[in-house]
Amino acid sequence: MGVAPSSLAGRPYSSSRVDTRSGVRENGAVSPPTLSPASALIPVGDPWRASLRVPVFGTLLLALAFFLYAAPVKETPFLFDHAPWTNDPYDTAISFMMFFVPLIAVLCAPRVLLCRRAEPLPTARIHDVLRGCRVILAGITLTLAAEWVSVFVRDSSVQWNGATWLQIGMLVVMSGMDVGAVLAVRRAGLPRQGREPAMRTDPDWLGDFLRFVDTWSRRFGPGGRLALWATGLADRHLLARIRRHPLWTAFGLCAMFGAGVGVNQGIREGYGGQVTVFVALLLAVGMFGLLVASGEYLGLVRSSAPWHGSARRLIDAAVITSVGLLVPFALRDGLWWMVGSNSTAAGLPRLVALLGISILVIFVAVYAAETVLHLHSEPRVA
Repeated sequence: MGVAPSSLAGRPYSSSRVDTRSGVRENGAVSPPTLSPASALIPVGDPWRASLRVPVFGTLLLALAFFLYAAPVKETPFLFDHAPWTNDPYDTAISFMMFFVPLIAVLCAPRVLLCRRAEPLPTARIHDVLRGCRVILAGITLTLAAEWVSVFVRDSSVQWNGATWLQIGMLVVMSGMDVGAVLAVRRAGLPRQGREPAMRTDPDWLGDFLRFVDTWSRRFGPGGRLALWATGLADRHLLARIRRHPLWTAFGLCAMFGAGVGVNQGIREGYGGQVTVFVALLLAVGMFGLLVASGEYLGLVRSSAPWHGSARRLIDAAVITSVGLLVPFALRDGLWWMVGSNSTAAGLPRLVALLGISILVIFVAVYAAETVLHLHSEPRVA
């Protein structure tokens, strides 16, 4: 992603003194460049680019390791049945993050591969990739923290055996890798730009994905013509629709995810029809909230018709509620009193009632708070 250090224009990123000719701090690290408002590219030879290999590729490899660490164990009864985190609230974090973390890593990969060593680096692209690394590490850190809490709480200690200590050993290794990646991404920082709108002229994640398919398809000669045709078709007809309706697109994708994973889980674990539908809906709604919230932070899709005013506040409340409802679901054993029940007697109707109350409280609280603070007000016309 970079080449040997050369000149670097811009101010230092941290309080360490920086040689403005080389961009190298006294401690040997390099600072992200501060670009002029008119600049949207980081030049070839910038030393900060070379320093990005470890945090970016390290985070993507950690995401792969996390998936291989979480998914096979969860699907292997003789291991997961003896894990300290086999029950909620810990299992809720694992169930979502084992899909969410790899998803963000897969979205990052095409943009990383478009960063060519011999070409100027679009500021928006590497800015978004580094933010993607932060989202990946946040998901991994949250999951590992939940697992460590389960180890110290020892809720299911009566089921512990040799498989338990094997998983705790794996947790120690994953935690060490996670700490290293977090420190590397933190040291890398983000490129600074004089004005944010200057960065918005570059392709977003969706545009870069089509560019990635187009670029790599040309390398396969006649064999890549089908991919080129599909890319052109998507660019002409699909891209504009997604930009006009990003929320509906995300909801449709998450609904398919929830249906596929939920039905598969229901069949494997012998759920009844109602429970299977509930699981599918919970997976779809939770993933929708995670995807849209992270998409807003990352700028996955730049909508051609952004929302403002009360409509935007309603969207924010819906998205935050979609994520927030996972908290009472995970902690339901301590919240049954809200619906006059307990963990022994409660069934699906009580759970639906509990989540219904939680949804109402979270939605109203978020919408009221944003309204009082006048967030996302209609832009003033000059």
